[in-house]
Amino acid sequence: MKKHLFVLCCVIMVIVACTTETKEYDYELERTETRTWPATGINQINAATVNGEISVAATLDTLITADITRSCRGEDSLDAEDHIDDIEVTDNIAGGQLNLEADMPDNDPGRNYRADFDMTAPAAMFLDLATVNGEVLIQNMTAGARVRITNGAVTTENLSGSIDVATVNGAMYCDMEELAANQLALLTTTNGEVTLLLPSDVVAEFDAITTNGEVMVTGFSSVTYTTNQMSHKAGTIGSGGGSATIDITVVNGNITIQAR
Repeated sequence: MKKHLFVLCCVIMVIVACTTETKEYDYELERTETRTWPATGINQINAATVNGEISVAATLDTLITADITRSCRGEDSLDAEDHIDDIEVTDNIAGGQLNLEADMPDNDPGRNYRADFDMTAPAAMFLDLATVNGEVLIQNMTAGARVRITNGAVTTENLSGSIDVATVNGAMYCDMEELAANQLALLTTTNGEVTLLLPSDVVAEFDAITTNGEVMVTGFSSVTYTTNQMSHKAGTIGSGGGSATIDITVVNGNITIQAR
């Protein structure tokens, strides 16, 4: 009787193992489409995705263009084709804002659903960008940006205007062509280094603090400190009328504020 019971248990275990075996998604399908919108009347771009990168670069064109690349994995090409359209990318224009968003299932992570946005737009567009697991790159835009990332780095090149960036895990390299009076640079990350490059003649009040790391302010001809500790520095960069505001908070990582 015990022998029969043991055999029965083994059979049940094999059946359970077979029915709960994780599917192997060895084939990856990628599909790219291009969407365009007239830039007339639009002053802000809002773009959000999951498991994807977002890049926005300035263009002299009068169109906003987005190359949208969706990808997913499948057991084979036919299986992947059956699921690529599970990724839905919607867009609309309302109140002078272009909204672009990717939505995808979260109940089958093995398929590795992904949507990347590679965009160009006239420079004078404010950007509000968000992604979960992906990097953000902004180049030569002039109206500032707000960025929210769960896991991923942020890079800006020759950006003008206020910048507001928050990441959970990710480094920041923010190259600012201009940070004028009354504009803000608000940078926050949990894990990652932050580098902020500013014009050498910038005038700004700053407060930079890290829990585990070092703060450095370098390359400016005039820096006045109200707090000058290894992990916390605050004060004024430059002199003259009007000033920008810089506020940087990091948990794990160094902070560098540097003249370009």
